[in-house]
Amino acid sequence: MKKMRWLWSYRIDSTEIWLEDLMAKGFHLKSFNRFTRVFTFEQGESIKKKVRIHYGDKAIAPKLVSAGWETVENSGKWQVLTNEKQHISIFPSKDSLFKRTRLHAYMYLLISTFYLSSYLSFLFIFGIMLNIFSETFQIGPLLVPTIIYSLLIALTVFVFRSYRKFEKQLLGTSVIKKSGTKKIRRIRPGWMYEPLRTTIWLEEMAERGYELESVFATIFTFRPKEKSNIAYEVAFEPKINANYFQLHKDFGWELKYTSNITWLNYTIWGMPYEEGEEKPAFSYDELERKKVAKKAFFMNCGISLFILLICSQSIYMNIVTIDGPFLDWSYMGVIRVLLMVMSVFWIFLFVRIVMGYRKELKLISSEEFR
Repeated sequence: MKKMRWLWSYRIDSTEIWLEDLMAKGFHLKSFNRFTRVFTFEQGESIKKKVRIHYGDKAIAPKLVSAGWETVENSGKWQVLTNEKQHISIFPSKDSLFKRTRLHAYMYLLISTFYLSSYLSFLFIFGIMLNIFSETFQIGPLLVPTIIYSLLIALTVFVFRSYRKFEKQLLGTSVIKKSGTKKIRRIRPGWMYEPLRTTIWLEEMAERGYELESVFATIFTFRPKEKSNIAYEVAFEPKINANYFQLHKDFGWELKYTSNITWLNYTIWGMPYEEGEEKPAFSYDELERKKVAKKAFFMNCGISLFILLICSQSIYMNIVTIDGPFLDWSYMGVIRVLLMVMSVFWIFLFVRIVMGYRKELKLISSEEFR
């Protein structure tokens, strides 16, 4: 028996359950092809086994072998492992699977973004809407590119959602929220570009009797509490691994916010401490703090320049492809105005990132933050 399973590598959990169910029905995996997505089964006795899909080296770790895991079939770097034991304490690592899914998610996102930024993509998407009632409208030239772009967008959304689900499952990024208390909210735009100043602001709020509960975009939610000393850390990591959150929790830090993205990850942590005790911190070294601020600065600058590049590309395509004036009362004229507004906004944001970084360096060297 042969079965094709589309996009199975982006829904590992359901594929593992699918293989377990087939095995329980007497269909045992004989082979699978990672390119054609075809799984081949042979019928036999009904057996209940745990199935895990592994991506990486063909030789599985000795500790997995001693735990009862064995390779049934493999294709390239993909392996299907099974275990007859009912109570298993050691499972194959999913770090390599996670890295692969993350790479694909951002690759599809970049491709879709570049395609969307071109003038042709706007024409493909909105041209049908503008000309659908025209007598001279011909759907043929627009149909194929529109279908291709729609499929690309659908694939990007699917892969990115799979990645985010995988990410939350692997990292365990849960933020504790309490109900039944009167809360206050404060808006702090651009807080991620001034992490140390945001840290001081949060600690001042704690001294006034307000403890941070959660963050949504630029909205900070506080709950009233007795005045106390709470140390905060607004951290940025360009790339985190599966142990990042658990490591800080083991040291006593409470997660207040996470952007839930392993690339460009912003987190806010809090830890209460008694009067007279040394204030907790991720690092007390001035040089180390400057290195962290520098990483955040370069990453934020890179994102801003990337978006400005996309806006510039779109504006340029509009300039070289239109016959009439750049600004006119048409749908594409409105699009061009929006592109100009977006470009000005990101130029302003880029300037703010640079100024914020300079303020952060001065703050690190000052007595106020020591």
